[in-house]
Amino acid sequence: MKKSSPDVVYKELLQGETVSLVVEHELRGVTPEMIDWWWDNMDNDTYRLWHPQDHLALEWQIPPLQAGHVGAISMACEKISDVAAQILRIRWEEPNAAPLATIYSHVNVGSVLGPGPDDIPLGCIVHEYEETSYGTRMRSTFTFPAGMPPEFLDSLRRHNIVE
Repeated sequence: MKKSSPDVVYKELLQGETVSLVVEHELRGVTPEMIDWWWDNMDNDTYRLWHPQDHLALEWQIPPLQAGHVGAISMACEKISDVAAQILRIRWEEPNAAPLATIYSHVNVGSVLGPGPDDIPLGCIVHEYEETSYGTRMRSTFTFPAGMPPEFLDSLRRHNIVE
């Protein structure tokens, strides 16, 4: 079966109504280069340190060392605050696949993949960040199809702030 192209799926996703959650962060003493390194070198132990309560396990289906950052797929077992644990398959995409305008110099785009062999993105995560005098300013934007329960978005916001 043909794999779905994220830009095609994102265009289809954005033709319908969507809901986005935007969370701003100030990461003091952390450089953008440290964050760049983190994405490609995360393992089960470091993933669990990122959010000790909600991050349960991480495995790479396609590791960054094999595919490069773009094309790597992680399988993260996590719960989002009060939401039951589940495995999220996240494929890292080209930064220009972001379905929104980005403003910071470092951009990571992840597709949350649905079940099945087609790897159809169900949503998008865009982490963008830049250097500041205190460390790094970061914005995380989560885009989902409309109808996402407000309780889930509140839980995701709390989860992302802890991360």
